[in-house]
Amino acid sequence: QMKNPWTIPVSKEEINKAAKGEINLLLTPQKSVPLEWYKNWQNKNVLALASGGGQQGPLLAAFGSKVTVVDISKSQLDRDEKLAQDHGLNLSCLLSSANDLSEIEDQSIDFIINPTSNCFFEDIHSVWEECARVLKTNGEIIWGFINPINYCFDFEKKNQGDLKVKYSQPYSDNLSLSDEERKKFIGNENPLEFGHSLTDQVTGLLKKGFSLIDLYEDYWGQEAIEDNYFPSFIAARARKIL
Repeated sequence: QMKNPWTIPVSKEEINKAAKGEINLLLTPQKSVPLEWYKNWQNKNVLALASGGGQQGPLLAAFGSKVTVVDISKSQLDRDEKLAQDHGLNLSCLLSSANDLSEIEDQSIDFIINPTSNCFFEDIHSVWEECARVLKTNGEIIWGFINPINYCFDFEKKNQGDLKVKYSQPYSDNLSLSDEERKKFIGNENPLEFGHSLTDQVTGLLKKGFSLIDLYEDYWGQEAIEDNYFPSFIAARARKIL
C-alpha cells in the first residue's frame, strides 16, 4: 500500500472531537465538507463507499452514525477495523468493489459518502446503479471526484512545471496511454485511473433518479502547478428522489 494522505488513519484526538460533533470530514484534499451536508446522519445507516483507510468511516461512527465501510483493499479496511476496535465504534467493514454491493439489501442505506476514489472505477455507471439500489428514497450521497481537465496534460511535463495538453477526454489508463507510457507511469503498484466526464459524474447519477443539491470545488494544495489555473477536484451532494 503506497503512502499517501488517504492511507493515514485519523488520530485519537480527531475521534474524540467527532464524538462531540466536531468533524473535519474530507471528500477532497483540502476543503472540509460543510456540516449542513451530514448534520442529520446520527443514528442513520451510512455507507462509506470505497472509503477504507481509517478516515471518514471512523469519524462518522464516532459522530453517531451506523457505518459500513466498503473497500477493495484489505489493508485499507484493516485501518478502519483497528480504529473501531480501539474506540468501540459502531462500524463494520465489507471487502468488495464499489460496483458489487450485493451483500447490502435494497433501500437499506440512509446516506452514502464516497471520497475521491471513482477515478479507479472503469465503469462508473454500474457504481451509480448500486448506489441507487441500496439507498432509501430521500437518502443522499455525497462524493468527491477529479475534475476531468486534470487528465489532459502530459504527466512528465506537468511534474516539471509545464502544463502541456496531450490526452483527450474522457481519459483512461487502458486506452489513452501507449504500452510504454503505461509501464512507465503505472508500474506494478499503482491502480489504473479513469478520468470520467462531467456528464458521467453528475448526469449519470441524475438519470438514476437523483437530484443535485449542492457542490463545491477544491485544489490539490502542496504547491501543485494546476492550482494556479483551475480546481482539480469537485465535491457534490445529491438526493434520491425516485
